[in-house]
Amino acid sequence: MCHVRRAAMWGATRTARSDSLERLMKNIPFYLIVPVVALVGSSVVASAEDITPSSQDPITDVRGQSVRERARPGYDAVGIRAGSFLILPKVDLGESYNDNIYATDTNTKSDFVTSVAPSIKVQSLWSRHALNLKAGLDQYWYNSHSSEDRLNWNVGADGRLDVLRDTYLTGALGYQLAHEDRGSTNSSTSAAEPVEYNLFESSLGLFQRFNRVTAKLSGAFNQYDYKNVAQIGGGTINEDVRDRNEYIGKLRLGYDLSPDTNVYAEGTLNKRSYDTSVPVDRNSDGYEAVIGSEFKLSALAQGEVYVGYQRQQYDASYYSATSGLAYGAKVNWFVTPLTTVRITAASTIQESIDPGASGYTSQKVGLGLDHELLRNLILSGDVAYENDDFGNISRKDDVTSGSVGATYLLNNFFAVGINYGIVDRSSNVSGADYTQNQIGFTLRGQL
Repeated sequence: MCHVRRAAMWGATRTARSDSLERLMKNIPFYLIVPVVALVGSSVVASAEDITPSSQDPITDVRGQSVRERARPGYDAVGIRAGSFLILPKVDLGESYNDNIYATDTNTKSDFVTSVAPSIKVQSLWSRHALNLKAGLDQYWYNSHSSEDRLNWNVGADGRLDVLRDTYLTGALGYQLAHEDRGSTNSSTSAAEPVEYNLFESSLGLFQRFNRVTAKLSGAFNQYDYKNVAQIGGGTINEDVRDRNEYIGKLRLGYDLSPDTNVYAEGTLNKRSYDTSVPVDRNSDGYEAVIGSEFKLSALAQGEVYVGYQRQQYDASYYSATSGLAYGAKVNWFVTPLTTVRITAASTIQESIDPGASGYTSQKVGLGLDHELLRNLILSGDVAYENDDFGNISRKDDVTSGSVGATYLLNNFFAVGINYGIVDRSSNVSGADYTQNQIGFTLRGQL
């Protein structure tokens, strides 16, 4: 009987995913695909293997390195040398078209969006220790819906202190002003404008090696501060109830099977403490225990995978605990010197704004590809699937997304890009479905 029930559940899941993919394909407007296909198709006449390298831009068989990581003399940012630091400024100018800016199932609205995103990074060039600084902002202007205009900015620093040969400390600090994207899981559909919040992040870690045995102890503190937002039709949505502090502690013990492969066991504890318990008490404590490996398989692949168990226990008796399989993956497969396949996966327990839900388990898998068609022309494609299962309520969401794009590197100072993306959410909650298409062009300037 159990086998029959499991088979029925598996069949239902496969049917839901098939329906989601079918719905995704039906909602791709033909007029949005044409520009991307035209750009890619016009480039197929050439191949990176057919380009004759110059003495200043050698093409070598660099296996064990992704397409995006590879150095490209003549196209990479040069930077500004300032003593023992390297300064890397850049700015992205973009223009895009979004056919569903509010991410709604009905009465969709479209608009053109202009963006500017300057940023700067400062990297130390020391032989020991390291210090990196960064700052940036993103400004978005909507042509016909100015209420969606928004400005995000961030500042941060991270570093490493080499105490001894096999001992070092790491640390990071960051602060940002951000907005929730329309259509994100916790985005309020009744908000008159995107929800704004401040996020402070900090972390500190200690790494120690004992011959082949490795140990890392780390801790993090994150603080979320949400801003109240106007409600459609009048009134105000109280977003202050989402303000919280998160405390995270991790201990990882590993063993080097070889210079390129480390296996480990890791335990994580977390505490999520809200500023208020009204109207609901969302305070919780959780843990995660996993085993995994960081590896480099010759020149074929490298990355990290892990699997284990996770659980989040809530203080309020009306919320049942959320638990289940914990897993993650971030792997680069070097198919050829010119092609990299990216594999990602993650299962996490997230917070929810639904008063009836304790939280939700988010399971994501993704597959991406980068191909160096020409030395200065990189094609990319991504597909992803996410399943969100809410605790204490029956809501379940299936989110399918995909994108294709191309980046053309002009020289050390300029690059242009085009990208098309689609997101489709299918939910068993009325009004939560939506499909959103975006196509955009970007001009990058850098030093």
